[in-house]
Amino acid sequence: MRPTEAARKVALAFTDPRRLSCYLRWQINRRFVRQVVLPTGIHHLYRGDLYPDYLNHGDACSFIREKALLYCSGVGIDVGADVWPLPGAIPVREEKEQNAYALDAFPNASLDFVFSSHCLEHLRHWERALDLWIRKLKPGGRIFLYLPHESMKLWRRAGPWVGLRHEWIPTWEVLERFLERHGVEVVEFDRGRDSYWSFFIAGKRR
Repeated sequence: MRPTEAARKVALAFTDPRRLSCYLRWQINRRFVRQVVLPTGIHHLYRGDLYPDYLNHGDACSFIREKALLYCSGVGIDVGADVWPLPGAIPVREEKEQNAYALDAFPNASLDFVFSSHCLEHLRHWERALDLWIRKLKPGGRIFLYLPHESMKLWRRAGPWVGLRHEWIPTWEVLERFLERHGVEVVEFDRGRDSYWSFFIAGKRR
């Protein structure tokens, strides 16, 4: 998320009671993070768990790229690509004319795949966005989502590293039900977390 978008969310916190509560919890939670230097490198201790420092440097896509490319070939998009798009994908960033909620440049049923890494958790109206992404897929087209695992406390809403930037906590159970209800056959997913404290779910449009 761009700095201007983050600043906008902070400003909204002071006019929205829900956001104000989140902002105050974020300020408190930040005080509980402690940096720890171990033989394996820098870690961050937060509420009883140790998190490696690389989790705070972006490029989540690199941790799932090899797996994602098994599903993502042909013409497709990377929604929320930022500066680390999936190789071969058309990057969709947070812009006025094109973003997670606006994909008018791509006709319905025109894409071979939709990939998205660490984007959906930023969307307050994620169901609307995900329904749109699915509609852009051809029959047989693939969707591949990579998201923070629910056990990652630093990335929870009001967590020290994200503050107001994350709107909800995705889980494979919620996404599996949503995809199946919206015409996507879930073909593979990860119940656990990987080394980036994240999970994936992949599906094929019927």
